[in-house]
Amino acid sequence: MAPRFLKNSVARAKIPFPVSGSGRGLINRRVQYGSMKAPSPTACLCCALILILFTSGCITKNQEYYDNRVAAEPDNAEAWCIRGMYYNDNYGQYAEAMESCNKALELDPEYGLAWYLKGVILTNMNKTDEAALCFENATRYDPGLEEDVQFVVGNA
Repeated sequence: MAPRFLKNSVARAKIPFPVSGSGRGLINRRVQYGSMKAPSPTACLCCALILILFTSGCITKNQEYYDNRVAAEPDNAEAWCIRGMYYNDNYGQYAEAMESCNKALELDPEYGLAWYLKGVILTNMNKTDEAALCFENATRYDPGLEEDVQFVVGNA
């Protein structure tokens, strides 16, 4: 809920949004705080992964970039995981995302971020029971992911 002094107030907000060319830009939006609704869990998951890609500068890359990266470094679990993030976030290519994620886990079975991504993909595919085991593995191998997992599980 918005703080009392913001309820039903209107403000101008600068919202980061990728713009063709530089890949970064700001869009001015009129925001009415009292009328804002909570986003859907799927939207939250996608936004979280897009934010990771955007802040790392990867979001401006295209599919060919990620395919070439794993072709150049086929034994790099991180490259496979990032490729999986791209496919998960672009047009819901869950099968391709899952292949990349499984390859990352084949290379490094204790890679917490890959387990987390697999859980997110399974959640996006409405397979929450399977996702729970992945999230459990994610926090076992990378305790720093606990808060992220709780956010996803709480919104699923």
